[in-house]
Amino acid sequence: MVNADSLKLYLAVKKHDERSKMEDTLVLDGFNIRSFSTAKELWAAFQQAPARIVITERRFTDGFTGLQLAQNIRKDHLTPYVYTVVLSALSNIKEIKEALTVGVDDYLVRPYNPLQLRSRALVGIRWLNYVDSLYEGKSEAK
Repeated sequence: MVNADSLKLYLAVKKHDERSKMEDTLVLDGFNIRSFSTAKELWAAFQQAPARIVITERRFTDGFTGLQLAQNIRKDHLTPYVYTVVLSALSNIKEIKEALTVGVDDYLVRPYNPLQLRSRALVGIRWLNYVDSLYEGKSEAK
């Protein structure tokens, strides 16, 4: 069974102050957090040691976006499942639909409060437990 302290959560946020506040919020639930200033840095680390939850901003200045990160995760890491959340100030339906279409599990619009961030991560744990139980059921049936 997955719980906060038994899984890796990767966080990609440009601004150090915001990243630090998010870490402080998520650590309250016991998450094992590793943070990055770009999605590209997160992707490089992910390829070496995948996380089960990824929270990323949508846009970065280096050209590699949070949506590209989510696409890469979906394409290259089908199991175990990775729960992805994108943070953005873009709140119209077109942007949200685009993110969900590439495989993002949740989309958090800025500004948000810390409880919203914590709840997204905790929902991620519930979802990972559910998905893992389905895979366990399939392997037991064989």
